[in-house]
Amino acid sequence: MALAARLPADILLRIGALITADADKTLGHWKHSLTLLAVCSYWRATIVLLVFKTLSVEVITHNEADRRGYAYKYAEETLIVAFSNYQLAKHNGHLCWARHLRVCDLDDDFCVSSMALVADALEMDEDDVPGIA
Repeated sequence: MALAARLPADILLRIGALITADADKTLGHWKHSLTLLAVCSYWRATIVLLVFKTLSVEVITHNEADRRGYAYKYAEETLIVAFSNYQLAKHNGHLCWARHLRVCDLDDDFCVSSMALVADALEMDEDDVPGIA
């Protein structure tokens, strides 16, 4: 058995808390925290609640998406695009760990368009995330 799999759960949760502390700031930080889930099945089962505690939607311009290296479908009629970790959490059955929804929006010029993109990115059913505050 590998050393990583022998750590007590409370120590592992402290390590996970340190590494995921910035995960709710941007999707880039959150993607970095996904590496914790790849260590071994014990880490994945223990830390998943920390990694998926915040669902995020980021609405950014196409230029910003390109700068960050995000892959997306380009639509000429819009100047903005939405990215979210919601679909991954839903697909892998991790919505039960979600406790917060973070929406990072652009300035007021894009407010109406942003809200439509947020709704599309989430495609939420009422029963999907009953624990979100």
